Amino acid sequence: MRKILYATTALTAAGLIAAGAGEAAAQTTPSSPYREQAPAIVTPTPATTPQPVPPVQSKAAEKIKLGLSGYYQQWAVMTDQPYKTRVAPGAPGRYNSTRFVDNKHNSEICVIGQTTLDSGLTVGVNVQLEAFNEADEVDESFLFLQSPTYGQLIIGDENNAGYLLHVTAPDGGVSLDSGDLCNITAFETGGGSSLFDSPLCTTNLRLRDNDSGKFTYITPRFAGFQAGVSYIPNFEAGGDNNSALTDVGTGDGGRNAGLGDGVAGGLNYTEKFGDFGVQGSLGVLWADAFSGAANLSNSNLWAYNAGAQFSFAGFSFGGGWMWAQQGQGTATTRVNGTSWTAGAAYEFGPYKVGLDYMSGDNNRTTGGGKDRLEQAIISGTYTFGPGLRLVGGVFGYNFEAENKLAENKNGIGGLTGIKIGF
Repeated sequence: MRKILYATTALTAAGLIAAGAGEAAAQTTPSSPYREQAPAIVTPTPATTPQPVPPVQSKAAEKIKLGLSGYYQQWAVMTDQPYKTRVAPGAPGRYNSTRFVDNKHNSEICVIGQTTLDSGLTVGVNVQLEAFNEADEVDESFLFLQSPTYGQLIIGDENNAGYLLHVTAPDGGVSLDSGDLCNITAFETGGGSSLFDSPLCTTNLRLRDNDSGKFTYITPRFAGFQAGVSYIPNFEAGGDNNSALTDVGTGDGGRNAGLGDGVAGGLNYTEKFGDFGVQGSLGVLWADAFSGAANLSNSNLWAYNAGAQFSFAGFSFGGGWMWAQQGQGTATTRVNGTSWTAGAAYEFGPYKVGLDYMSGDNNRTTGGGKDRLEQAIISGTYTFGPGLRLVGGVFGYNFEAENKLAENKNGIGGLTGIKIGF
């Protein structure tokens, strides 16, 4: 009965968010220079090379003028969590007390700008600062060169090409695949945002390549197709330091993930046939593993993903899939699993509603079974101004860690939030 009451309360809150400003004049959110999780400079658009839209555009032959952009999110999350932990495999489980209501946030401030030379070459920079204290105060930081004829070169700490060109399920305002619930830790797993580096919480090819320094080339779009490739010298956590020259050891300050010489590729197709829209993607990621304290298994990483989305008259539906394999070994940070997601959404005027489901598993060690996570959410959005969205939703989840060292099963929750893009 208590869970039903909680769910009803969450649904009521979500409804108030969607309708509370119903009398306000609705405005369509314009394109933003920063899209949550994946920067908009590589957002696929029909028949064009993806273009950054910085707040300041320098004139030809002038120095780059920098401006501010980014996003700011504040959430209220309500959960009924049967969270249980064990000190060792087979030991008795102990329930842990969790908060029913909590404040969550996920925000970044971007310093961004570009200039277009007389030759037609555009040169730009993008530095993304965490708006709250975190281990990596600077998230992504990169330089880009692009032209309509030759495509785009991205150099620095940015997501790889397989991530940037990936297509996944639509959502009603709260996304599962981009990590809305995992990144704000909407429910307890003991793993926090690290779940986003495994197949448990996304179909994106991040997998411990968390904005590592890299070289990425993305082609212009031709007949709906666009391709990209990245070379990743060293997989790093956070990407907020220069790559260490030592592969593994004291010289890397503990930041090395034990993977290097990585290559990621992506292929994206985006086209409209009258009112019918089609998007699709394929991606691959490979990395060499080297021996040392950071990776005891010495097993190379292979990962693949795919996705598709279709739209018509305000309706959209689609999904994404990823398979990752790092072989057997003794490391506790291997990725060895699959994930998939499916969803549908309907947008009408300033409103949008959607239903999404995601399932993922990962075997980190040679024994103990797998980590497993299932998530489902019904969410809605009300756009009440340029870059201003009120969102809300009701979600359920099931989580179980290897050896059942942590369990959070049949949990339910509701959340409301304000997403601001600027």
